[in-house]
Amino acid sequence: MIQALFNKLGHMILTLLVFIYIIFEELVWETIAKPIYNFVHSLKILQKVEYYIHALHRYVLLGLFLILFIKVELLGIAAVTLLAKGQVTSGVLLYLGKIPIGAFTFWLFRISKDKLMSFQWFKTLYDFMMRMIEKIKASDIYHQIKIKTTTIKVYIKEKSAKFKQKYFSKESTFQEKIKKIYLSIKKIFQ
Repeated sequence: MIQALFNKLGHMILTLLVFIYIIFEELVWETIAKPIYNFVHSLKILQKVEYYIHALHRYVLLGLFLILFIKVELLGIAAVTLLAKGQVTSGVLLYLGKIPIGAFTFWLFRISKDKLMSFQWFKTLYDFMMRMIEKIKASDIYHQIKIKTTTIKVYIKEKSAKFKQKYFSKESTFQEKIKKIYLSIKKIFQ
């Protein structure tokens, strides 16, 4: 009986972790952070900065990375705390505000990975984290939730396309109606 309770508890925790991971991967990374990362990576000035970063001593680089990483994580914790207190707008804005810093931190990690991995404790933590992510991705729960989220994503895209077609296509009279309303309101106040 205790074993069954532990199994159910483990299943619930794994489901929660998988759900959080998928939300992060699908919503935050794919939709927001990846485009920011690609933008940051494409900036000419940062390509020059890469040269200077590669020249940094590995301890300075580790310190810089850890400061940025800890800041991003603390901002995330603060955002979740605000959300838990019911301050949804503040929590969401704070979380969205941390994404550019997170994307920059990810960029810094990518270009300095070799030097950061020269610290055995860092490499051990990184490898452990990657094993946990692979374990989550290999689970049945992950695949079930991924299928459901993909279905929801396709549904939202279809509805969004229909909405855009109905209200914002060249054939739609919606924009013209909005312009007429705007112009009539503008005339009233002139």
